[in-house]
Amino acid sequence: MASEMLRAAVRNNALWCNAVCEAQGGPGEFSATLWLHRQGTPRFYPDAITLTGGDTAREQEEAIAVLIRSRKGGWGVKDSYAALNLAPLGFEILFEAEWLGIEADKIHAPEDPSLTWKRIATADELDLWEKAWGAGDPPQATPIFAEPLLRNPDIAFFAAFEGKALEGGGILNRQADVVAHSNVFAIKSRKRAIRAGLVQKAAEIFPGTPVVGYEHGDDLSDALELGFTSLGPLRVWVRSERLTEM
Repeated sequence: MASEMLRAAVRNNALWCNAVCEAQGGPGEFSATLWLHRQGTPRFYPDAITLTGGDTAREQEEAIAVLIRSRKGGWGVKDSYAALNLAPLGFEILFEAEWLGIEADKIHAPEDPSLTWKRIATADELDLWEKAWGAGDPPQATPIFAEPLLRNPDIAFFAAFEGKALEGGGILNRQADVVAHSNVFAIKSRKRAIRAGLVQKAAEIFPGTPVVGYEHGDDLSDALELGFTSLGPLRVWVRSERLTEM
């Protein structure tokens, strides 16, 4: 049975994806078992997210089969409980990851004293932040993160500096009684320090709230070393051109 923190992490993630889409002017839809977006989502964001586990997998697969017939183009599905088989619908697994969680009183991430942190507050700052986060990716005509996100007190974009040099950053998102940390990036080889600082910021501005997220590979190892616990697996499925990280 899924833990309460896992269910909260899944719900938080769906609410976050919906907030990103809503800030672009097109929120998605929630049902009892799925979040979905019929018109297409910003780059790196899925078109559907499962909200419940294996006992509703058949229902979710049938809903996704109907959804992908509604328009042409690529599709991405975040299989939050790694419970679906979407291969018969033409999907393939892009990656597998682990949901992560840590209780507020367990957060003791070491801080790097050379880093100073700034909360992004203006549209111009957000534009520069997104360009740094997406460095190396092809330029996009439309930004992923729109200015209305900055007006939500439960969402915080952070940048870390050493002196005047940007070193990295990430996003905090408080919904469903947890704070998700995501989009962690480092300009140099300091991602572990950036993640640790971001988690400390979560403890400061959202005190007493568990922190969640998901990672794979070296990022998963770094998070576990900071005290996070693995909550359960997830998969991201893609169909056609959705070669993105969601």
